[in-house]
Amino acid sequence: MRKGIFQLYAHSMSGSIVLVLLVFILSACNTPGQGTNQTASTNDNNSSSNPTTTIQTGPQSCPAAVSSTTYWDPIVPTQTDINHVAQVTCAHLLGNSSIQALITVQATGPGAPLDVYVYDHITTPNPNRIFLLQDLYKGEAKISGYDTLMTGEVNQNSLANKNQSSNNMTVDLYREFQWSPDANTLVPVAFPGFFPDMTRYQAENDQQQVNQGHEPWKLSATSVAHAFATDTTFLSWPPDTRTTVISGGGKSDTNAVIAVKNSGPGNRVIDVKMSRLEGKTNGIWIVTGASSPNFAINTPANNDRINSPITVKGTGIAFEGHIGKLMVLDSHYNQIGQSNVPGTNGNGTSSFSTKLSFNSTFKNGLEEGLIELYGYSNADGSIANAAMSKVMLMYSGS
Repeated sequence: MRKGIFQLYAHSMSGSIVLVLLVFILSACNTPGQGTNQTASTNDNNSSSNPTTTIQTGPQSCPAAVSSTTYWDPIVPTQTDINHVAQVTCAHLLGNSSIQALITVQATGPGAPLDVYVYDHITTPNPNRIFLLQDLYKGEAKISGYDTLMTGEVNQNSLANKNQSSNNMTVDLYREFQWSPDANTLVPVAFPGFFPDMTRYQAENDQQQVNQGHEPWKLSATSVAHAFATDTTFLSWPPDTRTTVISGGGKSDTNAVIAVKNSGPGNRVIDVKMSRLEGKTNGIWIVTGASSPNFAINTPANNDRINSPITVKGTGIAFEGHIGKLMVLDSHYNQIGQSNVPGTNGNGTSSFSTKLSFNSTFKNGLEEGLIELYGYSNADGSIANAAMSKVMLMYSGS
């Protein structure tokens, strides 16, 4: 009798254990962020970030269902014999685990104008358009290694293209756009560097050439600093200019400060600040700043949007009441404005506030540019001091 009771008790306990285990397993499957729900939340293409997910930068494979150009024709929509979807590219443009689609639409006719679309929630029946840029003459668009949108087009008013036929016009205007949560769209941004490239589009093209074995000097911080110092667009110093590493600059470094020293009278020294392209140790070196003691541009600040005329404020070293010269360069290093800079003191460190006019030529948005402040040697007229500010130029023509 007791044996039968024991067997019944054991059978009941084993059944209870199985029931408890089954409940536990079902509960685990329904816990947010675990099991199948984690996969679902990653692939549902919402805009919430997953802190445990490592996001790969640059172009990504699109979901198969939305990867063809014909899928997007009715969504844009395009019109037969007028325009068509030319390319579909995907990336994490919002900076989280969701994925967005860059859709380029090319029109027929002179210049084959390009429209650029970016969509979110791309696997849903009604993708959400979050960006549109239209009528890029001979346009190009692609995703950067920094998860920004880069575009190229013909600036029909530039020095290179004005009064040229369509066949002879060349793509010479490059822009970059980055997601802004505040604006809820992609907004124009400035590449932080300006030599050997003014824009990220050009820098990434340079990187591809270096990866193929061309121009290996761009992987050396001292070589890039020397090229900057001797370039006629910038310091225009002699070939025997010397370089000294102040900090960084090694193979495993992503930042550097290199002192360049003019071999001429006074042995002037200017510090050149640099960083690797997109913070990668195999990236080319990009000049992001040049400075001398007591020489600075305070206004406008780096990446400010400016219109002509702009009042530039800062400090410099005056000699007989004169500090030097301000210049504005466009994205192709063309000088489009300049002004002499008087000081408030006769000699020595002096503040300044100088009106600077410039003539930008791109009518349809912002163009990257550079403000340079130079002081000159009394001995030989060479550049003795420098300060620079990367800016975004607004159209100032008529």
